[in-house]
Amino acid sequence: MNITLLVVVLAIYFVGMVGIGVAGRKYAQNFDSFVSAGRNAGVMMIIGSAVGSQIGNGFVVGGAGAAAQTGMSGAWYGIACGIGYLVIAVVLNKIVYTKGFISLPEFLEERYGDKMTSIVFSLATVCSYVGNIAAQIMAGSALFQAFGLNGTLGAVVITLVVLAYSSLSGLWGAYATSVVQVIIIMAALILATLSTIRSGGIGVINDAISAGTLPKNFWNIGNIGLAPILLTVVPVCLAALCDQQTVQRINAAKSEKVSMTAHIISTVLCVVLAILPAFIGMYGAAAYGVKDNSVFFVVAMKHLSPLLAAITIAAVIAAIMSTIDSMMVGFSTVLLKNIYKGMIRPDASERSLKIGDTLISVIVAVISLYISLQFTNIIDLLANTYLFLSACCLIPFVGGLFWKKGTARGAVASAIVGLVLIALCLTNLVPMPKIIMSYKDLTPVAIALVVYIIVSLTDQEGQTKNRAREAEKAAKAAGEAAPSREA
Repeated sequence: MNITLLVVVLAIYFVGMVGIGVAGRKYAQNFDSFVSAGRNAGVMMIIGSAVGSQIGNGFVVGGAGAAAQTGMSGAWYGIACGIGYLVIAVVLNKIVYTKGFISLPEFLEERYGDKMTSIVFSLATVCSYVGNIAAQIMAGSALFQAFGLNGTLGAVVITLVVLAYSSLSGLWGAYATSVVQVIIIMAALILATLSTIRSGGIGVINDAISAGTLPKNFWNIGNIGLAPILLTVVPVCLAALCDQQTVQRINAAKSEKVSMTAHIISTVLCVVLAILPAFIGMYGAAAYGVKDNSVFFVVAMKHLSPLLAAITIAAVIAAIMSTIDSMMVGFSTVLLKNIYKGMIRPDASERSLKIGDTLISVIVAVISLYISLQFTNIIDLLANTYLFLSACCLIPFVGGLFWKKGTARGAVASAIVGLVLIALCLTNLVPMPKIIMSYKDLTPVAIALVVYIIVSLTDQEGQTKNRAREAEKAAKAAGEAAPSREA
C-alpha cells in the first residue's frame, strides 16, 4: 500500500472524527453531561458504543491474531463479547436504567450505606481500565508493525493522539464516532472475507493444513479445548456485569427500551461478525505466514483496494481511540465524580473538574503505554484484565443487586480477598487450588463469593443497618403513594 495514501486518509478521517466531537459539545455543557452523553443516545449510538468498544481491538485485531495461531477458535473472544451484551440486556438493563446511576460506585454507596465499598470498587475499576487501555494501544501499534515500522513508536503515537482526542465532547463524541467506525469496519470485514474466498482462500488454508504447516484441527472452533473457551467466555461475561462503561452506556440511552434493543442487536452482530476476523487471521497465517497481531492489517492491505484498505485501517485505529476515550471518561467519572466531588470536595468547580480530567488522562495514558509494551498478545492482556475486574468487583455488585443480606463489610472483604488472590494468580507467586478448570481462572471469584456470604451473614451490625435501610425505603415509598390514594 502507498504510505502517502494511508497518511492522507488517516488525516482526513481523524479531522472528520474531531468534527463530530466538536459538534457534540452541546451534549457536554457540564461535567455530568460530559460523562453521561446528556441521556440522549439512540439505538444506533448505543450499538456503536457496544460493538465499537470491541471491534477495533480484541475483536478484530486480537481475534485475527489469535486465529492465526490457533485457527477458528480465535473467534471465541468476539463470541464472548456478544454473549456478554445479552447478559447485560437480561440481567442489568432495567435495574440500572431505572436507578439512573452514572457510575457503579454510586450504586454501591446507596446499597451498602458505606463509602468504603465505593472507594474499593473505584480503585479496582481504575486498575482494570489501565490494562484495557493498554490492550487498545497494543492494537494500534500492530498497524505500525504491519508496515515494518517500530511497534513502540506506534504505541507512543496512538497514546499521544488519544490524549488530544479524548477531551472534546466526552461520552457523546465517543459514541457518535463509534457508529461511523463500526459501519466501515463491518463493511471491510465482509469485503476482505469475500475477497480472500474469491482468491481461493479456503483452498490455501486447506493446502497449508495438508502440508503440515498448519494444525489438522485448524478449522475446529473448539480445538483449544473446553477450559480455555470457558476462560475466555466466562470472564468477559462476568466483567461486563460490573464494568463502568456498561452503566454509562445504559444510562446514556434515551429510554430503557432503546438500551435493551441496542444490546440485543449488539449480541447478534458480535456473534456473527466474530467468525470473519478469525477466517482472515487463518488465511493470513496460511498465505503469508503471519502469526501475530498485524495479520489483519496485512490481509486488508493485500486484498482490498488501496483506498478501501486505507479507510479500513483508519476506522480500526479510530475505533481504538474511541474505546480509549470512553474509558478515559469512565476514569473521570469514578475518580472525579465519585471520589473527588462525591467525598472530598462536594463544591468542586467545573474548572477544577476539567483540570482534574486532563491530569488523569495524562497519568493513565503514560501508565497504560508502559503496560502495553510489556505484553505481546492482546487477548491475553484483555483476559487478565477481565479476570481482575471480576475477582474484585463482580460479587459486591451482583450480590448487592440480588441479595438483601449482603453487607458493606462483606462487600469490602470480598473485594480485598479477590484482589489479593487474582494478584497471586496472575503473578504466579502462589498457585491457587484447582477449584475451577485451572489456577489462572475463576477460583478467586469463587473464593470471593464465599467470603462475601460468610462475612455478611456474621455481620450483625451490617444486617441491622440493612433492615433499617429497607424500612426507610418502605416508609418513603408509602409516603409517596399516600397522596395518590387520597386523590
